Amino acid sequence: MTSATTITTTTTNPPVLLTLPRLIIRPCLLTDAPFAAHHGNDPAVSQNMRDTFPNPYTFQDAEYFITNIASETTSAPLRPEGILLNYALCLPSASGGEYIGGIGLKPLNDVEARTIEVGYWIGREHWGKGYATEAVGAFSRWAFETFPDVLRLEARVHEGNGGSEAVLRKAGYQKEGVRRKAVWKHGRALDMVLHGMLREECPGLKG
Repeated sequence: MTSATTITTTTTNPPVLLTLPRLIIRPCLLTDAPFAAHHGNDPAVSQNMRDTFPNPYTFQDAEYFITNIASETTSAPLRPEGILLNYALCLPSASGGEYIGGIGLKPLNDVEARTIEVGYWIGREHWGKGYATEAVGAFSRWAFETFPDVLRLEARVHEGNGGSEAVLRKAGYQKEGVRRKAVWKHGRALDMVLHGMLREECPGLKG
């Protein structure tokens, strides 16, 4: 399972992965770092992220992520661990898109090797506008089209993040269960809510 797209960290406009009605999804650029730091340095955002997402989230954190993580080539095979793809969610602009958040895939391993986890985040000032639903739906369809051996996508939501649960429901995911007290975040034990989508359930997927 491979993809021919390459993530670049140059300052020129990169090829756009997906053009949506109100968003573009494209590779990350170093010029995204100030925007990523602005949107990411928010406790309301980090509360719903893994601890690998720093809090506070600085300009240096954003630069490191783009240079060392988001710059990985997507032409490599699905790896058993770690993040496979990280893309920028952007509002269209003359400069190649204004960064407002991120979306990515993380392959599972062993007997779950045909499952990929989908993750995403958007800056708080852009919540409630339907951007996440638009992005997750299109990106999920792209993932199934790009990786034909993948049978299932899943997303994990921290307890209390009703907005993200609504995004997934509208994008075609089903709530599958709750992993009780599976998350330790900011000194509290939280449930993890699991959502999944099978290939045959993906809206708009051809074939």
